[in-house]
Amino acid sequence: MEAWFRAYAPYVYLHPDDKYLPSSVDWFFSNGALLYNREDESKPVRIEPGGANLPKGEDPDDGLYWLDLPNEKEAQDKVRHGDIASAEAYVHFKPAVLNGTFTDIQVWMFYPYNGHATAKVGFINKVPLGKIGEHVGDWEHVTLRVRNVDGVLDRVYFSQHSGGKWVNASQLQFQNQTEKRFAWYSSRNGHAGNNEEGLFLQGPGGNDVGIRNDWAKSDKVVDTGARFVVVASEGEGVEEPPWLNYERKWGPTVQYDMAEEVRNTRKLLPGKLKDTLDKVVKVIDQVFGKDGPTGPKSKAYWTGDEV
Repeated sequence: MEAWFRAYAPYVYLHPDDKYLPSSVDWFFSNGALLYNREDESKPVRIEPGGANLPKGEDPDDGLYWLDLPNEKEAQDKVRHGDIASAEAYVHFKPAVLNGTFTDIQVWMFYPYNGHATAKVGFINKVPLGKIGEHVGDWEHVTLRVRNVDGVLDRVYFSQHSGGKWVNASQLQFQNQTEKRFAWYSSRNGHAGNNEEGLFLQGPGGNDVGIRNDWAKSDKVVDTGARFVVVASEGEGVEEPPWLNYERKWGPTVQYDMAEEVRNTRKLLPGKLKDTLDKVVKVIDQVFGKDGPTGPKSKAYWTGDEV
């Protein structure tokens, strides 16, 4: 299975204007990330290497624990922007939820911070949405579905915010004709995955209105084949890192006032475009939500199928 992954390991291309880059989990911990306990919020603790002191078990939705940025502003700014030099892929092998003819290889990337959303509203191509979309601790992944009989890559699932899409192998952008390693594009600020460059709008307005997902190739790239760690494999006895079994929030619940952020944005728009913006706002919670994000193992598709 590891040989299969090396054969197809994607290159993660960040958007050239993205300031919120990936890092390794250990870099995030070692640069001041904090563990909070609701019962004593005034005394957060530094996270030990590998996440050795992170809580495990119990109800992941009880809101008792969460992670956050360091307290010092300078340290916060540093961690928000990540460290692409340390970034590594976290790989999970599992049987595909089909009839035993495929193996799924989940490839996870960690981003310390998810940046603000941007919308397209009519003829105005880029409308910043204040703090909307920002949150600490962003996990994204692709899933490679490989045929067991011959090790051929069949299709790839790209996670996109609260959903995603399957793409047949024939639609992937491979690096060259001899190498079957493909491009995994990460959207500007939000890090949704895609198989090609371009713009996709999420929202109710077709080509004129929606939340922007911008994908483009740049020199900000992570070679997952060169920098990866196998963190789990069904039935293979892989030693899982402590942080993988932390199923609580990797960031606090977002505290900004969405109504205020929208009001500030509406002031910049002329006439009828103010009403057009309101249509976009209706889907914001569906796309981003306000709750702190959870880690890979708490996702339904860690053991189940992608949806």
